[in-house]
Amino acid sequence: MCYDNEMLKRLQPKKIPFKKTVFENGLTLLSERLGQFRSLSMGVWVKTGTRHETVGVMGVSHFLEHMLFKGTKTRTALDIAREVDQVGGEFNAFTTREITCFHLLLLDRDYRLGLDILTDVLLNSDFQKEEFERERRVILQEISMVEESPEELAHDLFYELVYPEHGLGRPILGTQKSIKQMKREEVVQFFHNYYRPDQLVISVAGDIVHDTLVKSLSRFGRKPWPGRAQMFQKPPVMAAAPSLQMGTWWVERQTEQVHLIWGVPGPHYASQDRFAAFLLNVYLGGGMSSALFQEIREKNGLAYTVYSNLSPFIDTGIFSIYVATGMAQVLLCLKLIEESVQKIQENPLSKKDLKVIQDNLKGTIFLSADSVEARMSSIAKNEIFLNRYFSVEEVCRQIDAVTPLDLQRLAKTLFRDKRRSILALGPKPSRRVAAQFEV
Repeated sequence: MCYDNEMLKRLQPKKIPFKKTVFENGLTLLSERLGQFRSLSMGVWVKTGTRHETVGVMGVSHFLEHMLFKGTKTRTALDIAREVDQVGGEFNAFTTREITCFHLLLLDRDYRLGLDILTDVLLNSDFQKEEFERERRVILQEISMVEESPEELAHDLFYELVYPEHGLGRPILGTQKSIKQMKREEVVQFFHNYYRPDQLVISVAGDIVHDTLVKSLSRFGRKPWPGRAQMFQKPPVMAAAPSLQMGTWWVERQTEQVHLIWGVPGPHYASQDRFAAFLLNVYLGGGMSSALFQEIREKNGLAYTVYSNLSPFIDTGIFSIYVATGMAQVLLCLKLIEESVQKIQENPLSKKDLKVIQDNLKGTIFLSADSVEARMSSIAKNEIFLNRYFSVEEVCRQIDAVTPLDLQRLAKTLFRDKRRSILALGPKPSRRVAAQFEV
């Protein structure tokens, strides 16, 4: 199905529903009014993640993510859970290598409750010792789960190898050792240093009036917060990303399959090539009709799971391909990956084939536009990484502006000179495979 200009006009609101306010203490409020929804999504986005941590406190950002659910001066952990459950809402959080987000989904009528809970945990979390020790045990179990999930573990190890001795390479959860050694005082100090108003974005999407949110948050955005770093102090130091480490690595684990990750440097978040990169990702491994899925799974039956992934960061990025296969098929899978990326370098797509993947990507965007959670996330990320708002219509125009030659040029840039980072996680390799991996 084609997403032409008429469809864009019909699906987009006539007036820009987005508004932004920066309060005097530096707190940023974003909202996108979506009058067709009864649901409301609101999130607090903290400009901190794994890359802001030192080796001594690996996993502290994720530890904080857990602790902000564990009670304030006026609410216990059970109180927070019950208040959200009573209105049929959902309260969750996640940590990445560059940001941490706490997000609520509830009915628009309950927006005051949502704001009250979010502001309460940001200002008044008390980090009780008993809750801290209990959550330490929970996180250790979470780390054990990842260690028993080869696909997740392979990605963690890949980042560690391609970004050695840098925050982008450290595991988001931390390690068993770092979490066992983590002190409550270190977590509280990190909280006070990073969870300050000028490092936060509150993002809201749903049927809500922006001025109503501004009024509700006026007291919250007026003064410095107790115990926090001075407002408008320079942002916390973040070490620049190093060049991606190239090489091949085999990590032995007693798994049934070999889990392969093939990666090259990718565009950063604000790159002018980001839309071409999104399309290249769709073409190579973005779905069942993608080149890699068809070649590796459908035509040759070498794997059940195969996909590509684009991971942009503030100042760097990774374009990667994942496949899980048997030992005997490892070298053939790598050969087919190389042939697929070589093909797009040598032969630009036809306009017809490009239109197919453009419509695929736009269709995904339109479907996400029907979710208040997706819109809340989108406007926040665009503010944090690009410092501007993008409507769905504008994104689709940017996608349509990409040409076959743009895609080919980007492929030549990303896949040039055989610069590769390849990780294999699996049992001891056969002699033939080991020779290729220099094991």
